[in-house]
Amino acid sequence: MTSPRRWALPALLLTVVLTGTSTAGAVGSQTAQARASVTGAASETADSAHPAAPSATLQSAAFTAEDSCSRLPIDARAQVPNAVTACVSLDRAPGKASTTILKQAAAAAPPADEPAGSGTDPEFEPEGDDPEPPPPSCALTNPGQWSWSRTGGMCLNGAKVTYTLYDKSGKALGTGLIEVNSTLATSYKSLDLNETITAKLVRVTGDVKSLVVKMQVSCGAGCTTKTKQPWFGSTPMTPGGVKTGKTKYSGDAFAANTTRSSFQTSYKMYVMMPGATPVDPSASWSSPANSKVRCDKEQPRLRGCVIPTDDLPVLTYSRSHPKHGIVVPIYEEIMRRRGTDILHAVNQDKAKTNRDATCKPFTSLYPGQKNADTCDEFPMASTKEGGQNGDLCAELTPQIAANGVWSAPATWPDRPTSRKETCLRLHVTGRVNYSAGGVLGSLRKFQRLVDGDPFRIEFTA
Repeated sequence: MTSPRRWALPALLLTVVLTGTSTAGAVGSQTAQARASVTGAASETADSAHPAAPSATLQSAAFTAEDSCSRLPIDARAQVPNAVTACVSLDRAPGKASTTILKQAAAAAPPADEPAGSGTDPEFEPEGDDPEPPPPSCALTNPGQWSWSRTGGMCLNGAKVTYTLYDKSGKALGTGLIEVNSTLATSYKSLDLNETITAKLVRVTGDVKSLVVKMQVSCGAGCTTKTKQPWFGSTPMTPGGVKTGKTKYSGDAFAANTTRSSFQTSYKMYVMMPGATPVDPSASWSSPANSKVRCDKEQPRLRGCVIPTDDLPVLTYSRSHPKHGIVVPIYEEIMRRRGTDILHAVNQDKAKTNRDATCKPFTSLYPGQKNADTCDEFPMASTKEGGQNGDLCAELTPQIAANGVWSAPATWPDRPTSRKETCLRLHVTGRVNYSAGGVLGSLRKFQRLVDGDPFRIEFTA
């Protein structure tokens, strides 16, 4: 690499005429025609300096469980002498048990700021006051449905459980209808999972006047059940009566030499006439197999849990962002050349190897001036697609002239761009570099992106 000659007239990768001033924020003022010259296709997007995080996708599946019948215990038959058998059945939710897609508002992640000498990697440890993801909500689900999203937890809404007493001829003597709801909350910064379970005796008929309802929970390998029963005692429930309580799990049971675990939660319900002693569960069920909770300890400081889905997390870059907007049009062009909007996360060790491959050696335009010129690699070092040999990447210095003309000239006149490169090595200030990396860092943090996780990248005005 030759010594820097900043004022030589270089070959341009692309030039966009802007109507804004000569700052990074001017990038957001470009017209649709200018956007088309960068990406090869104009797109309609909402203007926002700090775009909100995309909606969390709420997925759902029909509730299913195991029915059971058992001989009525002698101590309960004193109340209903003719009764000999008790059965518990589950009302099946209408429709198929396939996944449907609903929408739930998600919290916006704040933009990352200057590293202030912290020495952290913004793609793994973004700074700033980070808001909690939205709490789980069952408001949009149908009765008898499970619902879940990656960061919004998992809910069971309105599952119907029917208790029926039969005589020896199989005639029904009475029934009780119980409605079950549960809400399981995950956290991006804790391995603890807290759940609220509610059972309501909706109505009774015939010889069934009241019922005793108990619950017990558990979870699979990789998980520890901390609180197994949401409520205690054998007080009978009468119509309209409600039992509610909390259970707790922890995704901390990592197997040897592993850094993550995936598991389902399981439930047993005991329904009986007053005075009876529970022997076997009356009904049992588990959370859906395609909504396993995944907990990990792969981030530098935080351990946490999510429920991965096929709906990929979205990394959003805004061209009008006041700090890193100046590099977004070039990112966009490179992704257009790559022919995909999907990238894959890697761990911190791989990210360091990738960054060294792209950014070492790196000749600063302002040697001796800290953060005046840094290497911004794209695709990012913390993705599987990063880590390309820096000699094969376009080495550019994005800038905005006083007349509002945005350009990304080749940094060195003897190394012009071929306009076919699919990776970048940009000369930008530490402020720009940290801010751009922090956007991915926030996504990685909130969405618990681990090694191999795919995510989408999109660009807005």
